[in-house]
Amino acid sequence: MRELAARDVIRTNNNPVGDIAELIVADHYGGERGSFNQAGWDVIAPNGERIQVKSLRKTPDKTRTVLSPIRDEEYDSVVVVIFNEAFQVTEGLRLTRELVEELFPIKEHQNGRVIRVTQKLKRNPAVEHIDLSTSGGWLD
Repeated sequence: MRELAARDVIRTNNNPVGDIAELIVADHYGGERGSFNQAGWDVIAPNGERIQVKSLRKTPDKTRTVLSPIRDEEYDSVVVVIFNEAFQVTEGLRLTRELVEELFPIKEHQNGRVIRVTQKLKRNPAVEHIDLSTSGGWLD
């Protein structure tokens, strides 16, 4: 964790999956990660697109499919980064804000929209599959 922080991969001592995903998405789009003070998006692309980054790490004993809630509307798209147990990217999915709002209503008890990564979602023709496997270089 200290080494990842020294390389500016992670910015907190929390679970590093989210920080790593943000770095990969920023690298893929040639964008910049946002600050902790701004809400709604994690990466801003050179074209001004505000990207909310969500991530999952799948392990043999963890088959989680639910992402953390999206609690505001200050984003243009959501990019989901899925890692395997060894932190290798196995999938990248991009959903427009309009698609997120269409498929995932606000859940009152979570005060936000909760994306569930299912096979049905992955097959949706409006979901863009992006290759993030070569982005980052954060372990070089």
